[in-house]
Amino acid sequence: MRRAVIRASLLIVLMAGVYAVAAQQAQKAPTEKPQKIADGVWFEQHNDIGKFGSNVSWIEFSDYVAVVDTAFPLGAEEAIRNIKATTNNKPIRYAFLTHYHGDHALGTGVFDKEGTTIVSHENARREYLGRNVEGYLKTAEKDPVYAKYKPVAPSLTFSDKLILDDGKRRAEVYYFGHAHTTGCIFIYLPHEKLVFTGDSCVNGPFNYAGDADTASWIDVLTQVQTLDVEKVVPAHGAVAGRELLQTQKQYFIELRAQVAAMLAQGKTLEQIKADVDVPMWKQWTGEQKMSLENIASVYRDLTRGPLNWATGDLDFGKRTPIAIPMEKGKGVPLKFLISSITPEDRAALEQVAPNVEIVLAKDKEEALRLAPEVDACAGTFVSPEFIRAAKKLRWVQQFSAGVEQVVGVPELQSDDRIVLTNMKTMFGPPIADHVMGMLLSLHRSLPHYQGLMKDGTWGKGEQAPFQGELLGKTMLVVGLGGNGAETARRAHAFGMRVFATDPKDMAVPAFVARLEKPDKLNMLLPAADVVVLAAPLTPDTQALFGAERFALMKDGAFLINIARGKMVDTNALAAALQSKKLRGAGLDVTEPEPLPSDHALWKMPNVIVTPHVSGQSPGTRARTRQLFIENVRRFASGEGLLNAVDKRAGY
Repeated sequence: MRRAVIRASLLIVLMAGVYAVAAQQAQKAPTEKPQKIADGVWFEQHNDIGKFGSNVSWIEFSDYVAVVDTAFPLGAEEAIRNIKATTNNKPIRYAFLTHYHGDHALGTGVFDKEGTTIVSHENARREYLGRNVEGYLKTAEKDPVYAKYKPVAPSLTFSDKLILDDGKRRAEVYYFGHAHTTGCIFIYLPHEKLVFTGDSCVNGPFNYAGDADTASWIDVLTQVQTLDVEKVVPAHGAVAGRELLQTQKQYFIELRAQVAAMLAQGKTLEQIKADVDVPMWKQWTGEQKMSLENIASVYRDLTRGPLNWATGDLDFGKRTPIAIPMEKGKGVPLKFLISSITPEDRAALEQVAPNVEIVLAKDKEEALRLAPEVDACAGTFVSPEFIRAAKKLRWVQQFSAGVEQVVGVPELQSDDRIVLTNMKTMFGPPIADHVMGMLLSLHRSLPHYQGLMKDGTWGKGEQAPFQGELLGKTMLVVGLGGNGAETARRAHAFGMRVFATDPKDMAVPAFVARLEKPDKLNMLLPAADVVVLAAPLTPDTQALFGAERFALMKDGAFLINIARGKMVDTNALAAALQSKKLRGAGLDVTEPEPLPSDHALWKMPNVIVTPHVSGQSPGTRARTRQLFIENVRRFASGEGLLNAVDKRAGY
């Protein structure tokens, strides 16, 4: 509870600039009278943002009303009165949250009492649950308006696009990527040529970039500009023409350019805050001083990278950060031991954690000599001897998702003072792509055609080993973590039915038809056309698939392994393939590894082997870098570390 309240309080502090503007706006009427901006489309501007929250808009359909943003509870009550008055009491069926921030989303309970379904992007729902609920309840202890309602998370979510169309009115709801937050959406009315932009495009000095990826934000606005828009309806400020999209975009283009130039000159954050000056922003907003919070956010983006977790929600649920008991404060000197580091990464770490010294060790012998003086280290150095010698050690960062190499060290596992973190979910996108690439290659016999190309032969389809399709097939994903979930998401998009097993208690994702505990694996195997191994290597998953489990699989099924080679009995797999019990296999990992050059699997036409490369991509490098730098920053200031591992469970 305390950590969530602190996080909510921090968000309010960071948005102080926005609420300061709200105080100035509040000198006007707290809220403006509803303005009809198109036939059946209304806009209610809230000037007192700190009390009422964001603007609220509503769209009339034949039999119901859809609302854009729910504001704070007081703003929601005001909006509902006006909605009923302007629409002849039509039921309010939907309320869209343009993102999770409280001034847009804490009024959901008011609308819920009207029977309204709360709608958002799937990321905004996760953020709402992780960042809003406990803070709301704390506020309700003191605020009687909040106390009348409950915080209600979105119950209807989508990933890319959602359409409302009753034959007379059409609303297209889009997600274009990470902008103001990871879950920002746009509601576009094509007939009326207007778009509701939330906080991704505001009209005035209301920008807050603490949750933003400003580079992606620019790209998102570019996509919005492809819509046929004449009016822009922001969540803060007045309605404007489409030129507002370019104004908002230009602000971030110029701000990023200035901060980048000053970084190249070697200026510190404080110097940059003093020197940045974007005249067009001042002219647009009427402000005399630049937003220091936004300068700091862009500085963060350009040094350690934006906190844009493409796969997985590292801050929420069971991935809540774990704090290390240690002396607090930026002045505490700390040492992190690693084998190598690029100049760019060293510079980034110096900027976000100046009290952390990066110490290099070329091998385990040198690491052992340095062990007594280090506070944190890379997982490559972990051994019983190292842990015993490292009396000050409080944190081990594993740079892979798998931790089987280190959790087996008794000295590490038993020492509760040492937090182990890994890179789970960071490798998910390329690994999932690799799975689908292997599966498609096997299903469409692409290796067969590759062979014909070498001889310049125009073959025939009936000569191929297999010509299948994925539509309607069943994939069983063993392990629904970051890699498994991303694979399941892609398989669902191909029209496959997805089953999964996982030991953790979790909500069933929309792209998974059935989720069971691992003890139900044997029951699910006969139904699967494809089995994908994506679980961590633990004592429970060692040698998980042998002759007995292959016998349970459907005749002609495929096996894809991107987890660990030791999860599969290699000889039993070869036998299942030779007997045609299995139609094919895609292996990014093997046992042993590397696979001996004379092994039978190399010569099988229905097998694809890659040398443990499925996680490699520029995106992986960017995500792991961002996570490492963020964790060093957190370690330096005594905050909770992301991606903490349960050392006893092994993941």
